[in-house]
Amino acid sequence: MNPSADAVAVSSIEWDGYDNHLGENHRRSTDGERGIVVTDTPVDVLYEGTNGRYYTDCQVTTNLRTERWKPCIRQRDPDRRLVETSDGGLLLLTPTDDLPAWAEIRVDNRGTRVVDTRRPLPK
Repeated sequence: MNPSADAVAVSSIEWDGYDNHLGENHRRSTDGERGIVVTDTPVDVLYEGTNGRYYTDCQVTTNLRTERWKPCIRQRDPDRRLVETSDGGLLLLTPTDDLPAWAEIRVDNRGTRVVDTRRPLPK
């Protein structure tokens, strides 16, 4: 998946009269969560964290704005961010164009986020 690829707007889903029809760039979530996954999602930057998780620029901004993370160092060439997490650990974020097969980018009312589909649903 290339996060910098041209995006297809969610409103472009074509309905042919069948409730389960989705456009070619859309599919249902694979982990049982309600919602639609947009396969060519607009993401400015996708980050890989040293904790093995992936984050969108929206998630990084939200975590910094809500003070779950505190900025430590930002390097611009190559672009890297070091943040302190709420538990006092350090997390290095580096931009990437690759997203593993187990991760999905979802767009909802919280913004754009990376979801790990390997995790079980909460009960």
